Amino acid sequence: MRNEVIVIDLADPVCTKTIRSRQNDKNGLKLTVHLKENGKIVDLTGYAVKYEATNQWGRFIRDDAKIVDAGKGIFEYVLSAEAVSTPAEWLAYFVIEKSNTERTSTPDIRIVLRRDVKEGNIHIENYISEFDKSLEMVKGYQQQIDEANKKIAGLTPRIQKKVDETDAKFKGVTERIQTRVDGMSKQIDAMDIVKKAGDTMKGDLKTEGTAMFDSLGSGIVQGGGPNTTRWRIYQSGNGECSFVPSTTPGGSDWDWNKAFRIKPDGTMKQVTDTDWIKVAINTANASNVEGRQVIRAKRNGHQVSVIGSLKNIKEGQVVFNVPTGLRPAQQITDVVIIAGPPYSICEFNIETSGNVRIYNITTDKTIHFSINYLV
Repeated sequence: MRNEVIVIDLADPVCTKTIRSRQNDKNGLKLTVHLKENGKIVDLTGYAVKYEATNQWGRFIRDDAKIVDAGKGIFEYVLSAEAVSTPAEWLAYFVIEKSNTERTSTPDIRIVLRRDVKEGNIHIENYISEFDKSLEMVKGYQQQIDEANKKIAGLTPRIQKKVDETDAKFKGVTERIQTRVDGMSKQIDAMDIVKKAGDTMKGDLKTEGTAMFDSLGSGIVQGGGPNTTRWRIYQSGNGECSFVPSTTPGGSDWDWNKAFRIKPDGTMKQVTDTDWIKVAINTANASNVEGRQVIRAKRNGHQVSVIGSLKNIKEGQVVFNVPTGLRPAQQITDVVIIAGPPYSICEFNIETSGNVRIYNITTDKTIHFSINYLV
């Protein structure tokens, strides 16, 4: 059995891991997951873990995962026969539940399930075996077969005569039927009927009254031409609606790193958006302020906010580092008021590497800051 070991951080909204397997490889792939949040182990004591997945045809799977070490946040899931029954690209995730009061899901994991070449094929060795048996039986009756062939040869002219007579009778009928079929085809073409599957329609589709478009699959609407970026709307199993662009013009290579989602509670969120992330400080160069929140950072669209309080600051030294995905494209410099009295100002710098340095300050001073910038 193949074992894929994955580290999933609940604070990271994007998991770039892609798992590849084969259709019908039941119980042949195990996912061992180390669950963390902001780099710290998540204690799974008292929780149950579920595996949920959906593909582009709307097929949905929910199965139990096994907790291996609750204290260390380790659990595993072996892909069942149902989970590998259909070749497709699956979007999977794990759900951590406690009774009916608490539910948390991990970022999506992409599972590519390729087709099993043997499915639907004839077992050729069995076919040959049956043919050989039949051939042996025929050999014993070769004489009877030859005699039957002679009788058939004598009947052939008579049969051909009957066929010719029948053809002559039905020729006129066939022509009349074909005339009717051609007439019906012209009527159907004039009505512009669209086939149930695999057909294309031009122009606008308009409805009246309370008509509604209803899709039973996970991919609801797709738009865009062969020379432009295409968009697809997905409906996920938990009620989220995702808008995903293609990577290339006219392609079906959907770029989930640029997707944004409309959640069931009505909020809209991009893949790059985050909740408030606690940022650890470099205690050798600064300290947290008692009674104040620790430093936190958050991204919403293209805007990043960094808030917090610091004291015992060493001028020009790295006091903390802004997480990846929230770092500016060029160095950000802002002015922050130093708590007094007396009040003064210092220079607050965020570098492209995420390092934060503060100038024009002494170690006996305290600052409270709220920095906002675009990425």
